[in-house]
Amino acid sequence: MKPGRIMASKQDAPLKIYDAAEETSKKGFFNSIRRLSMKMLLVIGILLFGLAAIVSTVIVAAHLSSKRVSEAEYEELRSLAGDITASADEQGTVSWSELDAEMRSINPDFVCWIKIDGTNIDYPVVRGNDNEHYINTSFYGESNKAGALFMDYRIVSDSIPHLIIYGHNLIEGGMFTDLRKFLDDRFLNDNNIITLTLNGTEVEFVIFSARLSDIEDPAYDLNIANPRHFARFADRVDAPLAATQILTLSTCSNEGDDDVRMIVQGYRLYD
Repeated sequence: MKPGRIMASKQDAPLKIYDAAEETSKKGFFNSIRRLSMKMLLVIGILLFGLAAIVSTVIVAAHLSSKRVSEAEYEELRSLAGDITASADEQGTVSWSELDAEMRSINPDFVCWIKIDGTNIDYPVVRGNDNEHYINTSFYGESNKAGALFMDYRIVSDSIPHLIIYGHNLIEGGMFTDLRKFLDDRFLNDNNIITLTLNGTEVEFVIFSARLSDIEDPAYDLNIANPRHFARFADRVDAPLAATQILTLSTCSNEGDDDVRMIVQGYRLYD
Protein backbone atom coordinates (compact mmCIF):
# COMPACT_ATOMS: atom_id res chain seq x y z
CA MET A 1 0.00 0.00 0.00
CA LYS A 2 1.36 3.35 -0.98
CA PRO A 3 2.06 5.90 1.71
CA GLY A 4 -0.72 8.45 2.31
CA ARG A 5 -3.53 6.27 0.83
CA ILE A 6 -6.20 5.13 3.23
CA MET A 7 -8.40 2.18 2.44
CA ALA A 8 -12.07 2.80 3.29
CA SER A 9 -13.77 -0.10 4.99
CA LYS A 10 -17.44 -1.02 5.12
CA GLN A 11 -17.47 0.11 8.67
CA ASP A 12 -16.53 3.60 7.53
CA ALA A 13 -19.69 3.97 5.24
CA PRO A 14 -22.40 6.30 6.64
CA LEU A 15 -25.40 4.53 8.10
CA LYS A 16 -28.92 5.44 6.90
CA ILE A 17 -31.05 6.07 9.92
CA TYR A 18 -34.86 5.39 9.65
CA ASP A 19 -36.67 8.61 10.30
CA ALA A 20 -40.25 7.84 11.37
CA ALA A 21 -41.26 11.49 11.32
CA GLU A 22 -40.06 11.92 7.73
CA GLU A 23 -41.91 8.75 6.60
CA THR A 24 -45.08 9.92 8.30
CA SER A 25 -44.72 13.29 6.61
CA LYS A 26 -44.41 11.65 3.18
CA LYS A 27 -47.44 9.46 3.78
CA GLY A 28 -49.41 12.47 4.93
CA PHE A 29 -48.42 14.37 1.80
CA PHE A 30 -49.50 11.56 -0.54
CA ASN A 31 -52.72 11.02 1.39
CA SER A 32 -53.47 14.73 1.05
CA ILE A 33 -52.88 14.52 -2.70
CA ARG A 34 -55.13 11.46 -2.90
CA ARG A 35 -57.91 13.14 -0.92
CA LEU A 36 -57.60 16.27 -3.07
CA SER A 37 -57.83 14.15 -6.23
CA MET A 38 -60.92 12.39 -4.92
CA LYS A 39 -62.54 15.72 -4.10
CA MET A 40 -61.70 17.07 -7.54
CA LEU A 41 -63.18 13.97 -9.20
CA LEU A 42 -66.30 14.31 -7.06
CA VAL A 43 -66.66 17.99 -7.97
CA ILE A 44 -66.15 17.20 -11.67
CA GLY A 45 -68.73 14.41 -11.44
CA ILE A 46 -71.26 16.73 -9.79
CA LEU A 47 -70.61 19.39 -12.43
CA LEU A 48 -71.04 16.89 -15.26
CA PHE A 49 -74.22 15.52 -13.70
CA GLY A 50 -75.55 19.05 -13.29
CA LEU A 51 -74.67 19.88 -16.89
CA ALA A 52 -76.40 16.73 -18.12
CA ALA A 53 -79.49 17.63 -16.07
CA ILE A 54 -79.51 21.15 -17.52
CA VAL A 55 -79.15 19.82 -21.09
CA SER A 56 -81.94 17.28 -20.49
CA THR A 57 -84.18 20.00 -19.06
CA VAL A 58 -83.52 22.24 -22.05
CA ILE A 59 -84.27 19.38 -24.47
CA VAL A 60 -87.50 18.45 -22.68
CA ALA A 61 -88.52 22.12 -22.53
CA ALA A 62 -87.83 22.48 -26.25
CA HIS A 63 -89.94 19.40 -27.00
CA LEU A 64 -92.78 20.64 -24.81
CA SER A 65 -92.61 24.04 -26.48
CA SER A 66 -92.67 22.39 -29.91
CA LYS A 67 -95.59 20.22 -28.82
CA ARG A 68 -97.59 23.25 -27.61
CA VAL A 69 -96.95 25.16 -30.82
CA SER A 70 -97.73 22.08 -32.91
CA GLU A 71 -101.00 21.34 -31.13
CA ALA A 72 -102.07 24.99 -31.35
CA GLU A 73 -101.49 24.89 -35.12
CA TYR A 74 -103.34 21.62 -35.59
CA GLU A 75 -106.22 22.73 -33.37
CA GLU A 76 -106.58 25.71 -35.68
CA LEU A 77 -106.67 23.38 -38.68
CA ARG A 78 -109.24 21.11 -37.00
CA SER A 79 -111.39 24.13 -36.26
CA LEU A 80 -111.15 25.18 -39.90
CA ALA A 81 -112.09 21.67 -41.01
CA GLY A 82 -115.04 21.68 -38.62
CA ASP A 83 -116.30 25.00 -39.95
CA ILE A 84 -116.13 23.73 -43.52
CA THR A 85 -117.97 20.48 -42.80
CA ALA A 86 -120.59 22.30 -40.69
CA SER A 87 -121.23 24.65 -43.61
CA ALA A 88 -121.55 21.67 -45.93
CA ASP A 89 -124.07 20.02 -43.59
CA GLU A 90 -126.24 23.17 -43.56
CA GLN A 91 -126.40 23.01 -47.34
CA GLY A 92 -127.51 19.38 -47.19
CA THR A 93 -124.31 18.06 -48.70
CA VAL A 94 -121.19 16.50 -47.21
CA SER A 95 -118.24 17.32 -49.38
CA TRP A 96 -114.58 17.60 -48.47
CA SER A 97 -113.55 19.27 -51.71
CA GLU A 98 -113.57 22.70 -50.07
CA LEU A 99 -111.41 21.38 -47.23
CA ASP A 100 -108.95 19.95 -49.75
CA ALA A 101 -108.72 23.29 -51.49
CA GLU A 102 -108.30 25.16 -48.20
CA MET A 103 -105.58 22.81 -46.91
CA ARG A 104 -103.67 22.97 -50.18
CA SER A 105 -103.81 26.77 -50.07
CA ILE A 106 -101.95 26.54 -46.74
CA ASN A 107 -99.62 23.74 -47.81
CA PRO A 108 -99.54 22.42 -51.39
CA ASP A 109 -98.09 19.14 -50.05
CA PHE A 110 -101.43 18.26 -48.39
CA VAL A 111 -102.67 14.85 -49.59
CA CYS A 112 -105.30 13.69 -47.10
CA TRP A 113 -106.76 13.95 -43.60
CA ILE A 114 -106.51 11.07 -41.13
CA LYS A 115 -108.76 10.41 -38.14
CA ILE A 116 -109.00 7.42 -35.78
CA ASP A 117 -111.76 7.25 -33.17
CA GLY A 118 -110.63 6.64 -29.60
CA THR A 119 -107.30 8.38 -30.21
CA ASN A 120 -105.93 11.89 -30.59
CA ILE A 121 -105.06 11.14 -34.21
CA ASP A 122 -106.93 13.80 -36.19
CA TYR A 123 -104.46 15.47 -38.52
CA PRO A 124 -103.76 16.58 -42.08
CA VAL A 125 -101.20 14.47 -43.92
CA VAL A 126 -98.57 15.81 -46.31
CA ARG A 127 -96.23 14.30 -48.90
CA GLY A 128 -92.85 15.91 -49.49
CA ASN A 129 -90.01 15.38 -51.92
CA ASP A 130 -88.34 12.96 -49.49
CA ASN A 131 -88.99 11.23 -46.18
CA GLU A 132 -86.82 13.64 -44.18
CA HIS A 133 -88.28 17.13 -44.56
CA TYR A 134 -91.43 16.72 -42.47
CA ILE A 135 -89.69 14.94 -39.62
CA ASN A 136 -88.93 18.35 -38.12
CA THR A 137 -91.22 20.60 -40.18
CA SER A 138 -94.83 21.39 -39.28
CA PHE A 139 -97.80 21.53 -41.65
CA TYR A 140 -97.30 25.31 -41.78
CA GLY A 141 -93.72 24.81 -42.98
CA GLU A 142 -92.16 25.92 -39.69
CA SER A 143 -89.28 24.18 -37.94
CA ASN A 144 -90.82 22.03 -35.20
CA LYS A 145 -89.64 18.88 -33.37
CA ALA A 146 -93.15 17.40 -33.59
CA GLY A 147 -93.01 17.56 -37.38
CA ALA A 148 -96.05 16.48 -39.40
CA LEU A 149 -97.71 13.26 -40.47
CA PHE A 150 -96.43 12.47 -43.93
CA MET A 151 -97.03 9.92 -46.64
CA ASP A 152 -94.05 8.12 -48.15
CA TYR A 153 -92.78 10.34 -50.97
CA ARG A 154 -92.55 7.34 -53.32
CA ILE A 155 -96.34 6.99 -53.29
CA VAL A 156 -97.13 9.19 -56.26
CA SER A 157 -100.80 8.21 -56.46
CA ASP A 158 -103.35 7.67 -53.70
CA SER A 159 -104.87 4.82 -55.69
CA ILE A 160 -101.85 2.49 -55.53
CA PRO A 161 -102.40 -0.73 -53.51
CA HIS A 162 -100.18 0.23 -50.58
CA LEU A 163 -100.13 3.56 -48.73
CA ILE A 164 -97.64 4.34 -45.92
CA ILE A 165 -97.97 7.25 -43.48
CA TYR A 166 -95.25 8.13 -40.95
CA GLY A 167 -95.37 10.23 -37.80
CA HIS A 168 -93.55 10.86 -34.53
CA ASN A 169 -94.11 8.95 -31.29
CA LEU A 170 -93.77 11.83 -28.83
CA ILE A 171 -93.12 11.30 -25.12
CA GLU A 172 -95.41 14.23 -24.39
CA GLY A 173 -98.17 12.84 -26.64
CA GLY A 174 -99.65 13.84 -29.98
CA MET A 175 -99.03 12.84 -33.60
CA PHE A 176 -98.78 9.00 -33.83
CA THR A 177 -98.13 8.41 -30.12
CA ASP A 178 -101.57 6.80 -29.66
CA LEU A 179 -100.80 4.02 -32.15
CA ARG A 180 -99.37 2.06 -29.22
CA LYS A 181 -102.91 1.76 -27.83
CA PHE A 182 -103.67 -0.75 -30.58
CA LEU A 183 -101.40 -3.33 -28.94
CA ASP A 184 -104.35 -3.83 -26.57
CA ASP A 185 -106.72 -6.24 -28.36
CA ARG A 186 -109.78 -4.86 -26.58
CA PHE A 187 -108.96 -1.30 -27.62
CA LEU A 188 -108.33 -2.44 -31.19
CA ASN A 189 -111.66 -4.24 -31.40
CA ASP A 190 -113.49 -1.12 -30.18
CA ASN A 191 -111.59 1.33 -32.42
CA ASN A 192 -110.66 -0.56 -35.56
CA ILE A 193 -111.55 2.01 -38.24
CA ILE A 194 -109.09 4.47 -39.79
CA THR A 195 -110.75 7.22 -41.80
CA LEU A 196 -108.85 8.96 -44.58
CA THR A 197 -110.20 11.83 -46.63
CA LEU A 198 -108.59 11.43 -50.05
CA ASN A 199 -109.31 13.86 -52.86
CA GLY A 200 -112.56 14.99 -51.25
CA THR A 201 -113.79 11.46 -50.50
CA GLU A 202 -113.93 9.74 -47.12
CA VAL A 203 -112.60 6.18 -47.21
CA GLU A 204 -112.33 3.71 -44.34
CA PHE A 205 -109.69 1.12 -43.54
CA VAL A 206 -110.30 -1.75 -41.10
CA ILE A 207 -107.31 -2.44 -38.86
CA PHE A 208 -106.17 -6.04 -39.14
CA SER A 209 -102.71 -5.82 -37.53
CA ALA A 210 -100.93 -3.84 -34.80
CA ARG A 211 -97.44 -4.90 -33.81
CA LEU A 212 -93.96 -3.94 -32.71
CA SER A 213 -91.47 -4.80 -35.41
CA ASP A 214 -88.40 -3.29 -37.07
CA ILE A 215 -87.32 -1.48 -40.22
CA GLU A 216 -87.01 -4.81 -42.06
CA ASP A 217 -90.72 -5.56 -41.64
CA PRO A 218 -92.53 -6.37 -44.93
CA ALA A 219 -94.94 -3.53 -44.08
CA TYR A 220 -92.44 -1.15 -45.69
CA ASP A 221 -92.48 -2.94 -49.06
CA LEU A 222 -93.52 -0.64 -51.88
CA ASN A 223 -92.38 -2.91 -54.70
CA ILE A 224 -95.94 -3.74 -55.74
CA ALA A 225 -95.92 -3.34 -59.48
CA ASN A 226 -98.65 -5.85 -60.31
CA PRO A 227 -101.41 -7.96 -58.67
CA ARG A 228 -99.04 -10.89 -58.13
CA HIS A 229 -96.65 -8.68 -56.14
CA PHE A 230 -99.54 -7.28 -54.09
CA ALA A 231 -100.86 -10.77 -53.33
CA ARG A 232 -97.42 -11.79 -52.08
CA PHE A 233 -97.16 -8.61 -49.99
CA ALA A 234 -100.65 -9.08 -48.51
CA ASP A 235 -99.78 -12.65 -47.59
CA ARG A 236 -96.55 -11.59 -45.84
CA VAL A 237 -98.41 -9.08 -43.64
CA ASP A 238 -101.31 -11.50 -42.99
CA ALA A 239 -103.90 -9.26 -44.62
CA PRO A 240 -107.44 -10.62 -45.19
CA LEU A 241 -108.13 -12.13 -48.60
CA ALA A 242 -110.59 -9.29 -49.29
CA ALA A 243 -107.80 -6.69 -49.11
CA THR A 244 -107.16 -4.80 -52.34
CA GLN A 245 -105.56 -1.69 -50.81
CA ILE A 246 -103.59 -1.62 -47.55
CA LEU A 247 -102.76 1.36 -45.35
CA THR A 248 -99.68 1.21 -43.11
CA LEU A 249 -99.16 3.65 -40.22
CA SER A 250 -95.64 3.72 -38.80
CA THR A 251 -93.91 5.37 -35.86
CA CYS A 252 -90.92 4.82 -33.59
CA SER A 253 -91.54 2.74 -30.48
CA ASN A 254 -89.34 4.47 -27.86
CA GLU A 255 -88.14 1.00 -26.86
CA GLY A 256 -84.51 2.13 -26.69
CA ASP A 257 -83.68 0.63 -30.10
CA ASP A 258 -83.71 3.03 -33.06
CA ASP A 259 -84.75 0.21 -35.41
CA VAL A 260 -87.92 -0.82 -33.53
CA ARG A 261 -91.19 0.40 -35.04
CA MET A 262 -94.84 0.48 -34.02
CA ILE A 263 -96.88 -0.59 -37.05
CA VAL A 264 -100.65 -0.48 -37.58
CA GLN A 265 -102.18 -1.78 -40.82
CA GLY A 266 -105.67 -1.72 -42.24
CA TYR A 267 -107.40 -2.76 -45.46
CA ARG A 268 -109.76 -0.53 -47.41
CA LEU A 269 -113.54 -0.91 -47.24
CA TYR A 270 -115.50 -0.32 -50.41
CA ASP A 271 -119.19 0.62 -50.68
